[in-house]
Amino acid sequence: MDHYALSKEEQQHRRQIADQARRMILQHLPVEDEDETSLTTYYREYYMQISFSSLHPLVVICLAKSIADPNSLKKRQLVNKLNLNSVLGSHAINPDVGCYSYRSTHWLDTELTAERFFEMLDRCADEADRGYIRLKAG
Repeated sequence: MDHYALSKEEQQHRRQIADQARRMILQHLPVEDEDETSLTTYYREYYMQISFSSLHPLVVICLAKSIADPNSLKKRQLVNKLNLNSVLGSHAINPDVGCYSYRSTHWLDTELTAERFFEMLDRCADEADRGYIRLKAG
């Protein structure tokens, strides 16, 4: 059995859920830029990218902020510890651009309301704050 073979109806349903989520977010956040898969803006002092996949369907939230001394071995080890304790997403440091990021993926199995979206977003931002504060102190 091919688990990836989706009926046209299911493909259309998933596309509708992703499109509805995108429209809802555009109504509630001041978007800086967008393309066919992503929106970018700022949220709680983070640069934020929100990406959509209608195939799966998923919404991916990535929050990023500059951080001092991104090449520090201690900070890289701390990121590994943060990821061991993070169920909803992953923490990372990009030493090439000097930034910390937190990324979380959420299933869009039903229509996304503004309340549910901001609950997810605030939980992501809280986890990003937790990671950023620990890395900044370390």
